[in-house]
Amino acid sequence: MPTERGFLRTHAFLVAAIALPILVAGFFIIATLIPQWTVSPPAYDLVLRAQRPYESPQPPVLADFVIRNDRVEAIVRKAPETYSLRWALFLFDHETGKTREIPVKLPESVPEGESKTVAVEELAGVTVRANATAPDGYELTTRTGGRSGLVGDLFGMNGYRQSVVLSNRGRIVTLVLPPPYQAPYGMSVQAVGWVDPRPR
Repeated sequence: MPTERGFLRTHAFLVAAIALPILVAGFFIIATLIPQWTVSPPAYDLVLRAQRPYESPQPPVLADFVIRNDRVEAIVRKAPETYSLRWALFLFDHETGKTREIPVKLPESVPEGESKTVAVEELAGVTVRANATAPDGYELTTRTGGRSGLVGDLFGMNGYRQSVVLSNRGRIVTLVLPPPYQAPYGMSVQAVGWVDPRPR
């Protein structure tokens, strides 16, 4: 026993150098897991839009997705001659945890200076609220930095990959968009609205 105490006193710095990272890592793991245990998973579907990859030649029209009278609509305009941001529409299903693209049939042309409103047929009977936060507290956010393991998280050695997540009081639910919308850099993803399951 005296020998052990002498070793601890002599090598206190070494012991602390080994024990401290272990304690910090344990605290980090517990702090990360607590929200997963205490916060319920998402209870609402989310309509979102994502930037389309570059196309050549560019389509003659572009659409923006908005909510009007609790309905999702596409506002279609003639595309400018220069490159412009184009959107695709998606639905996150909270029951399956999957995100899929919603097809929207757009007109082939729109006169210059005019716009055309197109109903999203697949969501015609769905009530969508234009709220940033769902009734259960979840909201859509974009995180920069790929998962590089516990050591990388502790010491900031994350990459630059972007991920789209639903977050609520520390609980994180990653949304995986189908190809080709999984580009690692610069792809904009935005919430359109949360689906209200109650009948109109």
